[in-house]
Amino acid sequence: MCTPMLIACGDSLGPGDVVGTYVLQKVAGDALPTLLYTTEFVKIRVFADTLRFKIDGRGSINTLRESEPVKGDGPSEPFRWQSGFSYKVVDDRIEVAFDCPPNASCVKAPHLVLREARTGLVADFALGARLPLQYRLVGRAN
Repeated sequence: MCTPMLIACGDSLGPGDVVGTYVLQKVAGDALPTLLYTTEFVKIRVFADTLRFKIDGRGSINTLRESEPVKGDGPSEPFRWQSGFSYKVVDDRIEVAFDCPPNASCVKAPHLVLREARTGLVADFALGARLPLQYRLVGRAN
């Protein structure tokens, strides 16, 4: 599928084509706030999520979430989480690898795989999350 918003028809997707700020709109078809994922121990709800891609192959995620134990007390206070990431364009997809803290044992990348969509980006792979994740482009300036 070719959409002029991100690339010209016939051109391949490149890092300059994804530079910008994208805001999460839906998770598995559900508007925010909604359940992002569940483990045997916790349910995570997402209230807001923003991805920023820069031309140099780096970016950041800023998110506001809430966790609720599967058994026990109610939800926690919402918490903010930020992380840097690197990304690369492979064919028609954007592969994101979140930064791994020092001395941590992190899951092998990619952690998020996105593709272009009519209004922004769609993730068809995101570790543990309900899919798809639909992001709307809100700005090109970075």
